[in-house]
Amino acid sequence: MKRLLLSSFLLSVALFYFDASFAQESAPLGADRHGVKNVTCKECHGERNEITAPDINQCSKCHAPDEIEKKTQGIKPQNPHVSPHYGNKLECTLCHLQHAAPENYCAQCHSFDFKVK
Repeated sequence: MKRLLLSSFLLSVALFYFDASFAQESAPLGADRHGVKNVTCKECHGERNEITAPDINQCSKCHAPDEIEKKTQGIKPQNPHVSPHYGNKLECTLCHLQHAAPENYCAQCHSFDFKVK
């Protein structure tokens, strides 16, 4: 009986971790969304992968901050792409991590419940 309970428990734990890791891997990251649009790694990271972490200047080559600010102006309670601290010049990768799940950078100090993509 103890073996059956232990086996059932271990199987449940294994299925939980498999299911969680599969869900995380299947969720599209920013880099995945770029890939679907045929944006290659070198367009963000350079010809020889010399740009390890693209900054706002690199992102702005395709994503104009003023246009993004206009596109998200209706989001309440605060447009996530314009801040009293940084205007529309906050580093994109503070929220949009590309190779990891996105984060709500503002939530470190504020309680905005933005859904970051």
